[in-house]
Amino acid sequence: MTICEILPNIYYVGVNDRLTRFFEGIWFIPNGISYNAYLIIDEKVTLVEGGAKAGFERELYNNISMVTSPEKIDYIVVNHSEPDHSGTLPFLLRIASNAKIVSSTMAKNILMNLYNIPADRFVTVKDGDIIELGEHKLRFFNTPGVHWPDTIMTYEERNKILFSGDAFGSYGTLDGGLFDDEVDIKFYLEEAKRYYSNIVGAYAYAVLNALKKLSGLEIRIIAPSHGPIWRREPSKIVSLYEKLSKYEAEDKVLIIYGSMYGFTRELAEYIAKKLVKEGVRVELHNAVNEHPSYALSKAWDSKIIIFGVPTYENIAFPPIYYIAYLLTIKKLKNRYYAIFGSSGWAGGGYKQIQKMLDQLGWEMVEPVIEIRGAVKKRDLEKVNELVENIKRKLI
Repeated sequence: MTICEILPNIYYVGVNDRLTRFFEGIWFIPNGISYNAYLIIDEKVTLVEGGAKAGFERELYNNISMVTSPEKIDYIVVNHSEPDHSGTLPFLLRIASNAKIVSSTMAKNILMNLYNIPADRFVTVKDGDIIELGEHKLRFFNTPGVHWPDTIMTYEERNKILFSGDAFGSYGTLDGGLFDDEVDIKFYLEEAKRYYSNIVGAYAYAVLNALKKLSGLEIRIIAPSHGPIWRREPSKIVSLYEKLSKYEAEDKVLIIYGSMYGFTRELAEYIAKKLVKEGVRVELHNAVNEHPSYALSKAWDSKIIIFGVPTYENIAFPPIYYIAYLLTIKKLKNRYYAIFGSSGWAGGGYKQIQKMLDQLGWEMVEPVIEIRGAVKKRDLEKVNELVENIKRKLI
């Protein structure tokens, strides 16, 4: 049970999910995730963020009950209709029989389709609309595409709190601490970067539009729907989102490789050593042993990504292909890439990767290095050439 009074009459009543291992059925979350919800006590009792994922009804009910009777809820603000926030809505609407859902028109339509909620249970809002709760006022901002087209953000005017929905969120449960000054912020910033690259990254243009729209607001606290609440340095998470959305990279190299029998791995390690000796920062990602969600996160702040691609049955090694596919659908831009690989009896699998990255508009650093079997002296000469060309791109 996690109850905290954020400010007078504004409470955190969210829950931790320690059971789900793949968020959205795709993204590995070994440290779980929080489903944040916020309760405002006023003349109109309001729950912000529609609740939590289905299965957490009892815990959410108990948390709300520690503050007020759930039956007294007047408004349930749904910033975003995805079921990790809205799964408890049918339960809440039965308990709070007079409550109205506040959402965008698109979210209303999605929620009606998901849960057969009657239309008269909704109050739809548009950009700039205000709902007065008593002493508190909620102003709403349309922020479509962050990361669904139904998304709004909710601004509590009295205390300057932005309830931001999925924007500025992070993987990881909240283990005692709720605020950025109570938790291991380095961990949550890394998980926020991974969350961005996995969940929000394809919609960078929408994030930049939202940041521009919000730029004139005085924001003292950012309360997202996942991860810690930002009260000490809300500008830190905003700056991270701005950097990621502008595709700004660090002068470092990421080597993503897969290896069945060690030959591609040996070449990956050799290339990494040569680059490090030349003063280049290098990170390796083993596509066989590490989840691709981490590869996306690392790629988002790497200027050059090198792919180690064995040929597997005349195609690119599937774990590498999958990562390249994810980078394509997440639309990461403004990167350089290089390719090396190995084969036993037939090569050329790397060409599938090359085609995808060319379609992304990435620039290839030559030469392509494809070895047959074990690494040979003539292969190392090509490595030296590749390392020199990579250094030039980092200058």
